[in-house]
Amino acid sequence: MATDPADAVPVSGVGFGDYYRAHAGPLVALSLLRGADLVEAARLAQDAMAVARRWMDLVGTNAAVAARDTRAPVVTAQALRSWTCRMTVGGGCGICRPAHGTVPALLGRGSTDALVQARTVVALAPLAELNERQLNVTAFRLAGCAPGAIGYELGLSVPKVHRTLRHVGKLLEDPAGARRAGGAETPGGTEGAGAAGGSAEADVRCAELLGELTAALDPVLDLRAGLDEVSCAIGADGTTALRAPVPPLWNLGPALPVPPFGAPVLRSFAEPTPSGVRAYAAGLARCGAQEREAARGGFPAVELAAVRLGAVFALQLERFRREAERSGTRAARDEFPAEDARAFAVALAQDAALAAPMFDAVEDLGVARRLGFLAGSLAHDGPWTNEVSYDGIEASLALAQFRRAAVRAALRASHRPGADTSPRSGGSLADALTQSLSNAHRMILQLGELNSDLSRAESTLPDGYYVDMTRDFDLHQSFHADLALGVDAVRDALSQP
Repeated sequence: MATDPADAVPVSGVGFGDYYRAHAGPLVALSLLRGADLVEAARLAQDAMAVARRWMDLVGTNAAVAARDTRAPVVTAQALRSWTCRMTVGGGCGICRPAHGTVPALLGRGSTDALVQARTVVALAPLAELNERQLNVTAFRLAGCAPGAIGYELGLSVPKVHRTLRHVGKLLEDPAGARRAGGAETPGGTEGAGAAGGSAEADVRCAELLGELTAALDPVLDLRAGLDEVSCAIGADGTTALRAPVPPLWNLGPALPVPPFGAPVLRSFAEPTPSGVRAYAAGLARCGAQEREAARGGFPAVELAAVRLGAVFALQLERFRREAERSGTRAARDEFPAEDARAFAVALAQDAALAAPMFDAVEDLGVARRLGFLAGSLAHDGPWTNEVSYDGIEASLALAQFRRAAVRAALRASHRPGADTSPRSGGSLADALTQSLSNAHRMILQLGELNSDLSRAESTLPDGYYVDMTRDFDLHQSFHADLALGVDAVRDALSQP
């Protein structure tokens, strides 16, 4: 799973059965690596695979479109595999939640076998002292993510990702020695040739670890029964059928082809004082069960799912633009090298390609295409160049415009018959969305001015003229984070009994 010669092959050429048989076991192993028990690990793998099954036709369509546009990213088996790893690490999405007291069909061959449990524990022993962040970095590296893509997934700086990988590699090579050294990660702010060599050695040892885990699980997993269970979770019309009586707020279907949690959320961006949608969610959480039920009845799930995806992608893009701008200085250039910047941008573009049907359903603004241009430009330009800056601003504009269109759609839905309009301590959903709409207007204006300034500097001003590309980063990031985290908080509040 850490290395795959088919990484550059579109997943449309791979049948889902082949994909499942190749990756269900490693996904279970990744959850075990992070501390889940065997039953929970199998459930998470089944959950992620069910959504992967739902997306196979969509991925094939996007790959065909990308083949006609050489600058657009091709959605590969690696992209889908990284996404299923993300879903597993993030706790799943509730599609294949088995009834109480049962186990997933994937564990049909002796899930309590003592020998298998012992072999699994032995394989995991070297990583027993890793913290949550280190385990997450290791899990995504085992899934084949490049360091830049891991930074995208986990909201970490690229130097920190490299340091963590070097530490894990040394731990796997000499567990006792690493413990004697106190388990500290290698210090240092920049990454050179030594870091690349250390990462390559760590990759070999990570691949060996994954092989041990998968071999230990082989006598346990019933891949045929697991595949049947996942297939049964997807109806004939392509929609999901939950196996448990849990009221779904985010049920996949034609109107909602992409789960709203189909992109990383960086919780470190949360403001200490909730505002906007987060303030509405805080008020909702203080309500009684009857009031929450009333709010659930008119909840604009599809519209807010689109809002959330747009906000998360915009937040990730602002992170990229900030790091790319910093890398233009000689002192910081090695901290965000071109190969890591491209891996970050490609991961973002792949997510946008998978979400393209939702973007287009709201308004055809070319979001996925713009992010594809950004990833493509990094194939031959450094992240600090004007060409990449242009593509980054154009992509930010497209996402801000989508965000505005999605919020408008959610605002209209919040006024439709059946929607709950009762006042709460955190204000109404309509008030929160109206505030977000004003924020979107302001961002679009500021991004347009920045684009004009860069264009003017390029065409009419003397060499050496500097345009401050970092202005408004903090403000825009806080707007996006408030919206994305607010929708999450609303979902959590409405999920309470």
